[in-house]
Amino acid sequence: MTEQNAELITWRPMGLDDITRIAGWFWNFDDAALFDRALPVPVSVDGMRESWRRSLEQTSPPAGYWFLAEAQDGTPLGICGLEQISYIQGDGVLPFFVVDHFRNRGLATAMSIAMLDLAFNRLRLHRLTTYYRADNAPSAKALARLGFTVEGTCREGWFSDGKRQDIVVAGILASDWQAERERVIDSVRATCNLTFTPTCWKAERGEQL
Repeated sequence: MTEQNAELITWRPMGLDDITRIAGWFWNFDDAALFDRALPVPVSVDGMRESWRRSLEQTSPPAGYWFLAEAQDGTPLGICGLEQISYIQGDGVLPFFVVDHFRNRGLATAMSIAMLDLAFNRLRLHRLTTYYRADNAPSAKALARLGFTVEGTCREGWFSDGKRQDIVVAGILASDWQAERERVIDSVRATCNLTFTPTCWKAERGEQL
């Protein structure tokens, strides 16, 4: 892959001002319900901003870290973060979301690589957990590609559109990631047509994804 045929993606920390720009993603409720089981109905921009405030406002230590992926023209394409961080236990939760028209292009995997590096190489966490609805095949595929292990199922724990679905619980240890990191990066680099700006994310060897 060369920079000439790769789409440039900017990767930067999120702020509360970004909520206005991404709120529309979550008004397609059938789609949003694949990723978020906490909201029974769509909420206003103001309500969404308040629900994000604790995660985006810097505390000491931070309660979460969220980053935004943007196209060259500034259009938001996806978000990924670390949530529910326990610095004592050394764990956290990895959520991600990619706008529907930009899926299956490697962005979820690329964003997650950045967050796994942040979690294990900078914050010295020991493990990350993530949860997805059992019928969410794209999330299952992305997590398997990253080296996550399915650790269990919460039967019928996800209610949406009058139906109950299973919740799949997947996790990855720091040792798992260190063992799989180069394989994952090489796989993504060989197959996706995205490149992250050098100031936002680079592979360990100084090469762009």
